Amino acid sequence: MSATRVCFTGTCPRASPGGTRRLNRRNRQSKRGSFARASTSTTDIAEWLVANGGECSAVRAGVGSRGRGLFAARNLRAGESIVRIPLKACITDIASPNPYPGCPYSVTLAAAILTERDAGSSSRWAQYVASLPKEVVGYANCDEALVGDEDVIRAAVGGDDALVDELQTYASLVIGSHAAIVQRGWNSRDWTWAMSQVHSRTFRVDLEVPAAHGARVGNDGNRERTVRLLAPFADLLNHDSDQNEVCCEWGVEQRAVGNELGSDLSNGVDFVVKASRDIQEGSEALVSYGERSDPHFFMYYGFLPKINPFNRAPLFRTLREASRWYARLCGDPNENDEARVRTRADVVAEIDPIDGDVGGVCGIVDGAAAATAREAAALEVGENATVDDRLLRLFHVLSGEEEVAVAAARVRAAEVLSAMNEVDASRDEPSSEADALAASFRERRRALLRDVV
Repeated sequence: MSATRVCFTGTCPRASPGGTRRLNRRNRQSKRGSFARASTSTTDIAEWLVANGGECSAVRAGVGSRGRGLFAARNLRAGESIVRIPLKACITDIASPNPYPGCPYSVTLAAAILTERDAGSSSRWAQYVASLPKEVVGYANCDEALVGDEDVIRAAVGGDDALVDELQTYASLVIGSHAAIVQRGWNSRDWTWAMSQVHSRTFRVDLEVPAAHGARVGNDGNRERTVRLLAPFADLLNHDSDQNEVCCEWGVEQRAVGNELGSDLSNGVDFVVKASRDIQEGSEALVSYGERSDPHFFMYYGFLPKINPFNRAPLFRTLREASRWYARLCGDPNENDEARVRTRADVVAEIDPIDGDVGGVCGIVDGAAAATAREAAALEVGENATVDDRLLRLFHVLSGEEEVAVAAARVRAAEVLSAMNEVDASRDEPSSEADALAASFRERRRALLRDVV
């Protein structure tokens, strides 16, 4: 038996290609919205977990300001394991059959949830499935987003074309995958519910595996395979975007590596949650679902972090779009002149060689990776009036003056804000929790834009 290998991936930092620049400072208190109520089930998942080889005595399930969560049952030290679950006790995309060839992990796991639900008391995971929230989770799974027309969706997200694309792509996935498995007897509501559970509760980990299992070579030179899983009890962990509040991280510990894994990649592997710093008895154990802007939580988790230092509002989807806008702003009579177009393209390539029109696929195939790609391409404003430095560099090169570049960024922010206000004025008062959450989402975006303007 080789030494235990620990790989913790509980946070997902976003690298900013060009950094940001602060134009001014104004702090705002954000609001929180939610339309995913917790289940009232009293099923004792902790006892089930222990009976299936897990360990969770360091924490207890309870209800706090964020709803159901996990709380320290005693004083905990940094580095201490607080939840340990054999991977075999998790529902994983490596142990669950694919409903159809080539389907994404979300479809595989959603089908697994419904299969176990249908099995009733004979299912190993009967208690876990019964404990899941009964409502669909996230704006992307509400009826308005799934069947609404493009104008309705655009109004809900404040006119953000990138989010409209993502919501429509997600709706196509939900509807298309249901059509592909309709013979299973699950109605569209069942399927939407299961997909929403997967997109709001799935953990991602990397296992060290033999080459025969289709592994890639990781940064450390080891062969790895990404696994998505539903972890009973551990998925009660709540999120905080404030790194001063986050006190836990998750990952896997492998007691067997290489060929010792055999054909079952779950052999000898535990899903583990550890304290990343000391936690006082009674305090909530909090993790980071990722350093994400509000759309990630709004669309797939059904809430907005109370305070989100990573929140951003887009000004442009790409540098190329920004360069075309700037030409129109300046009233360039030669906007379509080939030489001018080539010059702008050269400037864009110099600032960001990989800039391009990124489609909306957030959360569809690989939520974290796709969201990172979209956010990395977008040119955004953030908290404390920060502006993506790539945009200011672009305007600076095109205008030749830094003050003009800053002024152009303000003009664009005012333009986007005006469009959002116009769209919002056309909407009725919120009539549902989904509407209320969308209204909070739009207001937080407007606050970011107002800080820049």
